[in-house]
Amino acid sequence: MAVRYDVMRITKVTTRNGDSGKTNLAKGESVLKSDNIIHCLGEVDELSSIIGVCLSFSQNSDITEFLKKIQNNLFDIGGHISMNLEDNSIINENMISDLDDQINYLNQDLEPLKEFILPSGDHFSSNLHVARAITRRAERSAVTLYNNSLDNNPVIMYLNRLSDYFFVLSRYHNKQNNIPENTWQR
Repeated sequence: MAVRYDVMRITKVTTRNGDSGKTNLAKGESVLKSDNIIHCLGEVDELSSIIGVCLSFSQNSDITEFLKKIQNNLFDIGGHISMNLEDNSIINENMISDLDDQINYLNQDLEPLKEFILPSGDHFSSNLHVARAITRRAERSAVTLYNNSLDNNPVIMYLNRLSDYFFVLSRYHNKQNNIPENTWQR
């Protein structure tokens, strides 16, 4: 039986079902709110939220559209995680290759790194660094969650690439806006 997560509709926000410290996954399975799967879902949700903050500062319509696409991808990833799917029909190679393409495009005019870059810049680029850090945490949770199936795991691959995207996008934005990079001083 195929389960479709795209037909789920929220009709009531306050259900009181979680008052006992448990919550239901997409397929109806009840788990503790401290379960690894809930940690991972929460971090993916937090990541989407900080992208929302970044969107409020974005001035570039192409970047804005791609960030919205990422939020949609993260929602798909959350559905994949919540449904505990073994197949990778929701997360596909195009999602990862789109990130690779964007990273390559943004990186082509950036100077090679000589020192570590410290998070800084304006509100947009600084929040991209927060998004990068949250992505890394979500990736660590995904590694814990999928520790038995790490090879070519699309969730982990996507999150790994996404943190690189946020780093490169921050550098790109700073360069485009003549904001100097804050480098680590030894």
